[in-house]
Amino acid sequence: MLLAAVLGGGIARPVFAQDGAPPAAPPPIATIPSDGFNMKVVEQPTPYYVITTLDPPVFNWFAGTFTNLPTDKEVTIGLSMNEMDHLINNADVSKWAGLKPVMTYGDPTNYATYEWFEKDAQGRWVSSDPFKVGDARYAGTGKIPEQTVMPQEVAPVFLSADGKRWSAWREIDNTEALSTLNIFRCKQRFLLPTATVAMRIPFTYTYLQEFLKRLRAAELPEVFVDEIGTTQGQRQLQVIRLEGRQQTTIDTLRTVLVIAREHATETASSWALYGGLTALLADTPEAAALRKNTTWLFIPIQDPDGSANATFDNLTSKMCHANDPNTPKEVFDYAQYFIDKVNGKQSIDVSIVLHNVEANESPNLMCPFVDVRFPEQVVAFNTQLFDAARAKGYQTTAPEMNYGKGWMNFRLYGWCALHFGTFDLAFEVNECYPGNRLSITQLTQLGGLLVQETGRWLAGTEGEQWHQHARQVLEERAKKRAEFFKTRGNDPPQRSKTIILMRAY
Repeated sequence: MLLAAVLGGGIARPVFAQDGAPPAAPPPIATIPSDGFNMKVVEQPTPYYVITTLDPPVFNWFAGTFTNLPTDKEVTIGLSMNEMDHLINNADVSKWAGLKPVMTYGDPTNYATYEWFEKDAQGRWVSSDPFKVGDARYAGTGKIPEQTVMPQEVAPVFLSADGKRWSAWREIDNTEALSTLNIFRCKQRFLLPTATVAMRIPFTYTYLQEFLKRLRAAELPEVFVDEIGTTQGQRQLQVIRLEGRQQTTIDTLRTVLVIAREHATETASSWALYGGLTALLADTPEAAALRKNTTWLFIPIQDPDGSANATFDNLTSKMCHANDPNTPKEVFDYAQYFIDKVNGKQSIDVSIVLHNVEANESPNLMCPFVDVRFPEQVVAFNTQLFDAARAKGYQTTAPEMNYGKGWMNFRLYGWCALHFGTFDLAFEVNECYPGNRLSITQLTQLGGLLVQETGRWLAGTEGEQWHQHARQVLEERAKKRAEFFKTRGNDPPQRSKTIILMRAY
């Protein structure tokens, strides 16, 4: 067996095979293609330094599975963000100062790689997987949980400092943001030759399909997965529907829509949504109260093609482009789904869209945009939510702080507000904030807190008033819609794109 070098007298000396031939050079570091990953090796100046780029270019996400990594000393992965700008979004690594990307030795296509564990009061490791019940929830009482995603000998380095949490993802050891060069560097002594490095924990389309497979198999009461269409890339458009319990009539039923990945490379938004969803799936009195008389609709990845291809923005601003031949078919599928809901006299009371910033631009929670039609109501909601978040240890902006006020009628959540009288809200979550980095548990719990406070708002005076407003909007809409089709002779099941998007009929 050949060795690359031996040390003699402080000098590395090559070792030769018995026939005198020098040993073969180690294979170059390379990346393995994977769902939603975009890092590509372009040069390797030394065995321990690799230069990467992003393909396709994007300003706010990087991930790659690297193979042939040396394990005898620290490896540097350099990433230049020059020429990665997107419209008004600058690819500027100064926003990444203090960013701690994550890594894993687990297979990023494996569902179990995204399972984490926490120790309970009895010293048992408890799985985060919502579909594990009974004794299956527990993974031993040892120093680390019983797991199969990576070799046990490397698993201890993924243990939290206090020894109470274990995840297959951990922060990279050393990073630096070179603002003058617009280069970001990750430095890590790898223990295995294959590892995945990512800006934050991925939430891929592949993972979502595995999650939905388990959700369907669980056959939970009043929980459904609506397949509402396919993307241009033949991926599924899916809405997770939790039907309201104990509702009496359609008039008293509220509906909340939660959307993640309007910007497809903002994976933290999906994890926050996941936290809200799993909080509602729990068999607890709190979850039952939140689901009483309220239907919850979750879109974990609004743009599946963008997620799979690591493209920032395919669908975001297309809800008013009915006559543009380049408008993706997904836009019309989403619109038709919600049109069918309100045509059935179901109000869409609240729509919430979740985003994430890159690293140091904002704390754990902020409101980037306020609907100018009702700013006071938005700030009042934010005040309730942000107060609750700070009480739990999260850092937030002031409730009234935002990037701007206006209309988002060209985005799905704002389109619902325009046509259906929906109360539309937007939030940025940020687990990478250097001043208060969040574990995956804390990020998902933030999503659970959002659901809890939304339910509390709906049950209060403001929520009841808004529900009555939404009902009134739908009644007026029904009259106008009937009159519109009366003048045209019928109500065709296949409506024109203009009728779907511009009138929401």
